[in-house]
Amino acid sequence: MLFIIFVMFVNFVFAQNANEIFNKAVVAIEENDKKIESLSGEFKLKVVLNYDMTVKKGNYEFLYDVKFDRGEIKERRLISNPEKVDSQSLAIAKRIEKIREGENLKIKNLVFPFLRLSENSTDKKIDFKLKGIEKYNGKDCYVLGVDFKVKNDSISSEGNGIILIERENNFPVRCEYDIIYQSKRVGKNQSKQFLDIASYGGVYLPVRNEIQVFPKVLFVKLGTAKVIYETGRFTFKNKIGEAP
Repeated sequence: MLFIIFVMFVNFVFAQNANEIFNKAVVAIEENDKKIESLSGEFKLKVVLNYDMTVKKGNYEFLYDVKFDRGEIKERRLISNPEKVDSQSLAIAKRIEKIREGENLKIKNLVFPFLRLSENSTDKKIDFKLKGIEKYNGKDCYVLGVDFKVKNDSISSEGNGIILIERENNFPVRCEYDIIYQSKRVGKNQSKQFLDIASYGGVYLPVRNEIQVFPKVLFVKLGTAKVIYETGRFTFKNKIGEAP
């Protein structure tokens, strides 16, 4: 009986610690997003479309010049594409050029997709678990597990993930998610995400974001399609906190 009580107490403490670590990470992300609001400049974006399916195979790289002002994306121009590329992939690359209204460099929704999905949710459950501490890029990081289930009028999603959070500053630097979406419009779909984040002169930005999807026809999986975004060569017009 005492052993059971002890185990319950340990689980409770770890759950409390996990929630506290996550809440501190959210604060760190929000403070980082405020810094991004003051930044203007440009960077290079490489997009890789990779197909490993029964109906299509290929690997295509596209390069973009991206300009941003006060954290908002203003231009994303395709400057390089493969000599041989199918029309469908080229059309996707051209669509990536288009800027969505309000598109910006803030990373909160990218790092914590379940928070965005839980907005206006009628039914949600998000649980965190501290799985331990490990080295990542030479720094000690909390390994935080998350399980979530979110539902609203138009879409439901459930999944799990692993978040690596640096101990010294509470900032997430690596995220891995496996998510299943269900909606009336497109049905049921699964995606996996692998996100890496790094510091550029005091502000954290995504350096690599890989998204995997698994197309299927009549419940038969066709394979895997990947979109990989890699950023680099950031140039800032102003210092963090200064007007551009």
